[in-house]
Amino acid sequence: MCGRGHGTQGKIGHIGLSKVTPDDIRTVTKGLTVAAVQNVLNISDPYDPALELCRDLDIPYVPYRPFDAGALTRTHGVLAPLFWLLNLGSHVAPIPSTSQPQHLEEIVAAAAGDD
Repeated sequence: MCGRGHGTQGKIGHIGLSKVTPDDIRTVTKGLTVAAVQNVLNISDPYDPALELCRDLDIPYVPYRPFDAGALTRTHGVLAPLFWLLNLGSHVAPIPSTSQPQHLEEIVAAAAGDD
């Protein structure tokens, strides 16, 4: 962080945070612009107090493991978790990911609205 009276040239002006609490976010935003927060949030544990704070502070929020590592896409189909993810709010940046090719096909089909 920059001290008083010093310019910001060559200093960090933005930072991304991962696995942080609301208190962590408040502390960092006193001196830096938070570009994004990435915390664990998935449909088996759908609440992260940082999500609301990010909404209030207009900070993009990226859920990590939003599909619960693929377990719920296999048991309930990909549309249910995708619907949940897209309804978290406009400040949420969903990044679906997978380690298995067939899950990627399901994600792409669900996002495109294919049956």
